Amino acid sequence: MTRRDFRWRILGAVLFVGGPCLALLTPGQAAGPHGIVTVLCLVATLLGLVLLIRGRKVALALRVENSPHRMLPALLHERRLRRRRPRD
Repeated sequence: MTRRDFRWRILGAVLFVGGPCLALLTPGQAAGPHGIVTVLCLVATLLGLVLLIRGRKVALALRVENSPHRMLPALLHERRLRRRRPRD
């Protein structure tokens, strides 16, 4: 595991632990601000869990998904399969 990957996983652990802690420390029991903060903390906790498990691959996957060349690996794989296929 590289230092960079380790840092992503540490960030995931902080979000995973910090999300529920912040939700519990939010004052008030009304449905307004407390509910919004709880939902945001749930999102942070889920993001932290994903980062904790996958590390920096999450950032890489998001970068590839938003790239205009996101279909390139699939196209290269198809081309390689067509070349290996025996012709009649």
